[in-house]
Amino acid sequence: MEIRYLVTGGAEGFPSIFCQCDACRKVRTLLGKNVKMRSCTLVDQVMIDLSPDIFSQCINNHVDLSEVNHVVFTHSHSDHLNTTEICFRLRELASVIRKKDKKVMEIYGNDAVQNGIMEMVAKDPHVDLTRMKFHRIRKFEPFQAGNLKFIPLKAYHKLDEEALIFVIEDGRSTMLYANDTGALPDETLDFIEQQNIKFDIVSMDTCRGTLDGDTHMGIRENVELRERLRRMHAVTPDTEYYLNHYSHMCGMIPQEYERLVGQEGFLLTYDGLSVTV
Repeated sequence: MEIRYLVTGGAEGFPSIFCQCDACRKVRTLLGKNVKMRSCTLVDQVMIDLSPDIFSQCINNHVDLSEVNHVVFTHSHSDHLNTTEICFRLRELASVIRKKDKKVMEIYGNDAVQNGIMEMVAKDPHVDLTRMKFHRIRKFEPFQAGNLKFIPLKAYHKLDEEALIFVIEDGRSTMLYANDTGALPDETLDFIEQQNIKFDIVSMDTCRGTLDGDTHMGIRENVELRERLRRMHAVTPDTEYYLNHYSHMCGMIPQEYERLVGQEGFLLTYDGLSVTV
């Protein structure tokens, strides 16, 4: 399983373009891996979410999404659901698709994601809807996307819809993709324990940094989740832990936060990071 963290920041990015906090000021000077665009991840040939920054990140990281026709969405927030790019993919002149087996974009998401896409499609007379197949996904109901098996789990995020995180399996490795969520609901943890799922890699939201968690996690919630997974025997001593979706809100720039979480054995993701499990 190849995991490419194309973009790894929170909704406002880091530095936030209008922000005058000390952390954003520092990052504008330091640049490099401290810069974080809005999050989305490519696992093998399946996209998870579609960032508003995806165009520049594909160029920066030499990623060719013309070969990707499976997109799985966690929820409908605009930093994850880039409906503009979806419309371009569904327009014949905007996206020339020569391979017959790539013509149709397979999209997976909840009702809010479907509604968001259809609202944008309704405004675009050039969209060809035969190029899209939407799959309604629900918590605890497995589905296949490309070569990967996904099990959607309930997230604690965007409480007016069923926001999701995922167990992802390729037949050899298993990943917990817990991006954009607060502390996991009991029903999610109970499902993992009851199904006796064991993770080779755990990817966790860490948007809050050193602050207390809310509908996002911070370092405290990351440590608590790891300990809970250990007690459930859902991880092993070899399991790797990555923290993703980091924001400027706690006032620490990424290289400072990276040192802090490293003391706990966690790795902070950065834009363009590639991990093979």
